Amino acid sequence: MNQRYLPALWLALAGAACVFPAGTLAQARPQPKPAAPPATPAPAAPVSTAKPPSKDEVYFAIARRINAQNNTAVSGVVGALGGVIEVKDIAMGADGKATVTVQERAGSNAAYTQKSMRIMLTPPVAGDKDNKWAWEQFEEGRRFYAVDRIFPFTSGDLNRKKQNISAKWANFSAAIGKQLETGIKALETAKAVIKTDPAPLIALLPLRTSLAEALKNNEQDALVSISLELSSSTDNITALADTFEALKANDAYLRLLEEFKAAVNAIIAMRRDYVEAVKVYNESLERLPYALVAYGLEFQRIEPKLTAD
Repeated sequence: MNQRYLPALWLALAGAACVFPAGTLAQARPQPKPAAPPATPAPAAPVSTAKPPSKDEVYFAIARRINAQNNTAVSGVVGALGGVIEVKDIAMGADGKATVTVQERAGSNAAYTQKSMRIMLTPPVAGDKDNKWAWEQFEEGRRFYAVDRIFPFTSGDLNRKKQNISAKWANFSAAIGKQLETGIKALETAKAVIKTDPAPLIALLPLRTSLAEALKNNEQDALVSISLELSSSTDNITALADTFEALKANDAYLRLLEEFKAAVNAIIAMRRDYVEAVKVYNESLERLPYALVAYGLEFQRIEPKLTAD
């Protein structure tokens, strides 16, 4: 570099030092970020100190809610509940509510597996000297629902089951009439062939009047009695051809006899259908969620008028 320019360069550098005061360049450099303050732990959720309800208080909470819905005596509901469900566990939540696990007393069988479910109770309100817990929710399908929803669900389903029983009984009643009439027709045809009154015909004819009266007044016991009397005559009717050779060759009689046998088989099937419908309804009363409110809604066991066999 030309020596004559060195003084000018030094003067320029000296001027720059005057333009940027000491420390300014250092401040322009990126500064390290300050360390973050230590995280403050979230406060623990408050734990309820409320005393959990007793098992008896659980039954009474359910009964009082049913009483508010249907005005059924609380004591009666409590007694019925103790017969169909058992309180297995009571867990208190931080909000003071109690989650109660209840289980059916009825054991598992071919149609049902013994079931348990949870219900939720709210604690007594401040100043409640009676310490009354309130039933607030019930669980179904792992979801909780407001207790108001259990009443129309239970009533609707159990009423449908009762209507099914009535329909099965009506089918059975009608089948009695068909069995009676096909039997009489077969025997009247036999009478025309053998020129004498078959003994079973004399026994069946009075049943027409009795059956009409029983159907008119829906006298179930009378209908059962007529059905049993018909059943006791079945063997005598079907064996008649074994006594009279002429009947074995008569097509009209044999056709009517087959109709009678079909009516006998039909009534056996309808007896079983009726008994099964009663069984399904009765067992529902002992199964959850129906067992919680069925008695309080005045659904009672039905004793079948028939046996399956």
